[in-house]
Amino acid sequence: MDDATQRTLKMINNSTGGEAPPGPCEVGAAEKTDVELLDAYSRAVITVVDAVGPAVVSISTGMRSKTAGSDAGGTGSGVIIAPDGYVLTNDHVVHGAKRLIVSLTNGTTHEATLAGTDPGGRRAISA
Repeated sequence: MDDATQRTLKMINNSTGGEAPPGPCEVGAAEKTDVELLDAYSRAVITVVDAVGPAVVSISTGMRSKTAGSDAGGTGSGVIIAPDGYVLTNDHVVHGAKRLIVSLTNGTTHEATLAGTDPGGRRAISA
């Protein structure tokens, strides 16, 4: 497992040891220029992406086509929400899928199974 994935799992477990994400994101005095404010905003976004980016996954599906009767594929995204591999995604990403493949940002892929649904239309899968 690469360092980014390990850091992400530590964040999910809330076991980062109290260490703050790298890079300052705070904005100080009100007299900051627009350029300085945009730069601070950009640093904040970069810090968040670096911290949670490895938890974002790509989901590929295989579905039964009603018209052709063959496997059709689709893709979507999800986010790892637990260290044991639970991924949260939208219903339309996995609805009717016969096969689920989850790809991590480090390039590894994993077979996944539908773990459940909720009335709001979101589905969790386990990779």
